[in-house]
Amino acid sequence: MMKRSRNASADILAAAREVTARHGAGKLTIDSVAREIGMSKGGVLYNFPSKQALLSALLQDLIEEHLVSMSEIDQAKPNATLRGHLHSLAASNNLKENLSMAILATAAENPELLDPLRNMIESDHQKATSQSTDPIGAHVILAALDGLRFQQLLCMPPYDTKTRDAIKGRLESMINDLR
Repeated sequence: MMKRSRNASADILAAAREVTARHGAGKLTIDSVAREIGMSKGGVLYNFPSKQALLSALLQDLIEEHLVSMSEIDQAKPNATLRGHLHSLAASNNLKENLSMAILATAAENPELLDPLRNMIESDHQKATSQSTDPIGAHVILAALDGLRFQQLLCMPPYDTKTRDAIKGRLESMINDLR
């Protein structure tokens, strides 16, 4: 059981991450989160009125982590958005796969849940192509980065760590070669 702080919503989200990490996406329920945090089901529902609301908040946290990672890149450098995506991918090696699967499973029932993610990706792709004198080259790099990210999200990376790192290194070289 987790020790609660004064920010119940953050504690509930942390408990939801723990449940998915320990027991898998299929075990994420309002009841399991309430047990994890030592709170009544009503207390969890007060902060998140449904499992969908809880998953939406978890997705928003993942998006915010991505945005923080992107902001760590020097925006004055060429192709800053592409560099940010590569940095975010490298930083997401500690991604909670079970959490991603829980979000994707819920999104299958309610595709609108992924709208914030879709909007962010669309905006980032527009920025990346507008920052480059070679928009098609930028699209190719984005497609490779998206492919690596989705392999990671779905727990299906066909590459060992050494190969994956070499691919990231090659993508960095390709970004450096874009102007």
